[in-house]
Amino acid sequence: MEKEILYKFFDGKASDEEKEAVRIWLESSPENERTLFREREFFDAMILSGGVKVAKAGKKSRPLFRTVLFEAIKIAAVFALTVACGTYFYQSEIRKISEAMNTITVPAGQRVNLTLPDGTNVWLNARSELRYPAAFTGNKREITLDGEAYFEVTRNEGKPFVVRTDKCNVEVLGTKFNVEAYGDSDDFCTSLMEGAVKIVNRSASSVPVVLKPNQEARLQNGSLSVSAIGNYDRFRWRDGLVCFNNIAFKDLMVRFEKCFGVSVIVENESLKEYSCSGKFRISDGVDNALRILQRNARYVIEKSEDGSVIYIK
Repeated sequence: MEKEILYKFFDGKASDEEKEAVRIWLESSPENERTLFREREFFDAMILSGGVKVAKAGKKSRPLFRTVLFEAIKIAAVFALTVACGTYFYQSEIRKISEAMNTITVPAGQRVNLTLPDGTNVWLNARSELRYPAAFTGNKREITLDGEAYFEVTRNEGKPFVVRTDKCNVEVLGTKFNVEAYGDSDDFCTSLMEGAVKIVNRSASSVPVVLKPNQEARLQNGSLSVSAIGNYDRFRWRDGLVCFNNIAFKDLMVRFEKCFGVSVIVENESLKEYSCSGKFRISDGVDNALRILQRNARYVIEKSEDGSVIYIK
């Protein structure tokens, strides 16, 4: 990073592009944080010291030892003030960067792929929201999820990656896993493809659960239970597909609600446990999916006036 840009940043005269360049440079390496601190100290020292004044002619000069002592005290004071100002500035700027949060919200029927500041790749499913800082500056990389997401986490043993949800927290170093934790649902599930994850139930003092590859943990009756991943097709939502195999009709409608952003009320009692298998492209819409299911399961579809509620009779 050019010192000229850093000094303009310290002086509050940096452009938006230069501020962004400083932010990217700062988050790229812990050493850059220390460099920023040192340059700020030097910048403040130049401003505060103002150089050494020379005694005017005709005035009686101080004895040498008093002059040296006076200058030493002045330099020490400047240095102490510089360190205090630099530390305050450093902490203030780091705090501002870490507190600046980005929020990504995915509408129904859509999905989003993004890269976090540490290089972690994330896929967000429909009706999901992800909040993450502009830079990971502490000893952890913490993000907040409401919905479903698939993560490929960049490994950093010095900074664990933590996914916070309203039910459980998932902590990893570097791995591939899927988290489903919609705030409007009681369901929570973390499925591990590679590496290892630790899951902590936020509402209980139970022992954390550690998953191995091809395992998943579900929250049931307030406790986490671990089992093998039965079907990987359900993670193909990243490909824009909703896949299901031998799932009860009522449970499939719950998945439709998440994918398509509608409310489905199954009034046909005999249909609730009807077993369904298949796959649909989310972009084709919920009407298309329900019409195809009607070929084997007899029911009538009715909608509310605004189309937000679907009744299965």
